[in-house]
Amino acid sequence: MRLLMARHGHPDYATDTLTERGHDEAARLAAALDPYPLDTIYVSTHGRAQETAEHTLRRRGQEAIACDWLREIDGRYGYDGVAPEWVLGDPLPSAYELHPSDLFGCSQLYSYEAWHDEVAYGPWLRPRFAALQNAFDAMLAEQGYVREGLRYRVAESSDRTLAFFCHDGVMRGLLSHLLYVPLPAALSLFCHDTAGYTMLRSVEDNGYAVFAMVFINNAEHKRNGNEDQYTRPVIS
Repeated sequence: MRLLMARHGHPDYATDTLTERGHDEAARLAAALDPYPLDTIYVSTHGRAQETAEHTLRRRGQEAIACDWLREIDGRYGYDGVAPEWVLGDPLPSAYELHPSDLFGCSQLYSYEAWHDEVAYGPWLRPRFAALQNAFDAMLAEQGYVREGLRYRVAESSDRTLAFFCHDGVMRGLLSHLLYVPLPAALSLFCHDTAGYTMLRSVEDNGYAVFAMVFINNAEHKRNGNEDQYTRPVIS
C-alpha cells in the first residue's frame, strides 16, 4: 500500500479558492503525478483542495471521494468557548505559526502519547487531531489495514496507491500518526509547500504493517530554476 498526500496550490484564503499561481501549481502537480497509479483519490471539501485535485482528476479521467475529515484543522488556541470564524490575519496564536526554535527551546522531550499536556495548544488540538486520525484509520481499515496500537494488522495486503488532496496541517497530523512522531515536532518540522506532495509505503511482515517515508514535500515541479519559491508556510 502506498499513501500519497498533496497540499493544495497557492490559495486565496478569503474566498477558499486558488489564485492564478495556484492553478498553475496544481496543473504542474497533475503532470508530476503522471508516473503514479492513483487507484483511489480522496479530497478535502475545502474549495482550494477541490480546485487543486480537479487538475489531476481531469488529466486522468477519474473521480474523487470528498471527505469532510480531510478539511484543514484550525490551529488557533488561547480562548474559551466556540472559536470565531477564521479570517486572514487573525490575531489569535496558531500552533502552525509557533517557530521551531521556540518550541525546541525547552529542555524536556515531547512525547507521542502525552504531547497535549506539554504544549499550550494541546487541549484545543488534541480532539481535533484525534478525530482526523480516527477517520483516517477507519478509511484504511476499509482497505484492509486495521490499526492495532502503533501498527496495522493486514487483513488484506494491497499494492494500491491512495491519494489525498488536502492541507498542510492535515498532512503534518497524519505524518505524526503514521511515523510515531510527537505532534508538536510534526507541526513544527514537517512543512509542505503549496502543491508539494509526500509519499509513504507500507512495510509488511508476519501479518502486520507500518508505513515508511519514501519522500516528503516533493515540489520540484514548481522550481523552474527559482529557489525563491520555497518558503516555510505559516498557515494552510
